[in-house]
Amino acid sequence: MRVDAIRTCLLAWYREAGRTLPWRADRDAYRILVSEMMLVQTTVAAVIPYYERFLRRFPDARSLADADESEVLKMWEGLGYYRRARQLHAAARQVVSAHGGDIPDDPEAVRALPGVGPYIAGAVLSFAFDRPEPIVEANSQRVLARLLALEEDPTSTAGRRRVWSAAARLVPPQQAGDFNQSLMDLGATICTPRQPSCLLCPVAASCEARRRGLQDVIPRSTPRPAPTEVREACAVITQGDRYLVVQRGRGGLWEQFWEFPTIHREGPDPAGRSFDGPVDLPEGVRRLTGVTASIGPVAATVRFGVTRYRVTLEIARGERRAGTPQPGPGLIDTRWETLDGLGALTFGSAGRRILERLRREPGWPGPSGALVPRS
Repeated sequence: MRVDAIRTCLLAWYREAGRTLPWRADRDAYRILVSEMMLVQTTVAAVIPYYERFLRRFPDARSLADADESEVLKMWEGLGYYRRARQLHAAARQVVSAHGGDIPDDPEAVRALPGVGPYIAGAVLSFAFDRPEPIVEANSQRVLARLLALEEDPTSTAGRRRVWSAAARLVPPQQAGDFNQSLMDLGATICTPRQPSCLLCPVAASCEARRRGLQDVIPRSTPRPAPTEVREACAVITQGDRYLVVQRGRGGLWEQFWEFPTIHREGPDPAGRSFDGPVDLPEGVRRLTGVTASIGPVAATVRFGVTRYRVTLEIARGERRAGTPQPGPGLIDTRWETLDGLGALTFGSAGRRILERLRREPGWPGPSGALVPRS
């Protein structure tokens, strides 16, 4: 690669065409850390409203460190990958306890923060402190793979090693942050996954994939296996104007999230909800909550993805007959809540969709019905 030419061309292009993003307004390391945690496997467009709302509530590391985890998760609700929220919360607490509330200009200290891997460390250090640290994320990875005409899948062990090595060679000793952001912006706007705009690319002359006519097939990818199908069932149980909900315990998927009482039906169990042997929905609700209920037939379904699973959730309506809520296996809380009270709790994607429908139609689901359009 022609290192000097690539640096010069990309920095000049970035000054003219770089994206205007809220976390680029200053070099505040905390704000950069928040944005990068949110951007992992999530698009810029999806992140911006969450980022702005999150910073209104937690404007600095100390305010985030002082918050309860439940509030942090609620502010993150809908963004997905909730482990990142927990890691960011833990990182803020470490910044306060070990560094007085300010993220330090120290590579070892930044890399020691919870949830901070090579990419986020490089982003914080280069964007906030202009340290010549490399970064590789989805967009810059694609740019680098094409510059190299990389034959391997860049997510493979060998491919990842080559891409990171190229990023380390390219990052300049000064203006490192601008250069790293130029790589990302080039991938986001010009060196796109399909039909890259090579005629507009400032580094087309240095691109080995374009020289070989391979820009449409690089980066190579390894086919992913199809998601595993899973079937589950949940009950929307009422007592007057209140709904029965449960909170999962720590450890495993959806830890400390709220949900309508849910049992596993078929396929692998993503969240460890299996009992000893199969149970029907009324018995599952009783074991999970201590409440017996009259439950109707399946009235609606919703499909959603989680990790490597594709889940079909069957939803039925029920009414309490007897029993006092008490948490069953794998749960830490069970309670009755009004619709307004449910809005203050943190739900996963399926629970939020059920809640949205209940707000529109409190009597839903009836003997037949459909949830929001399946996805």
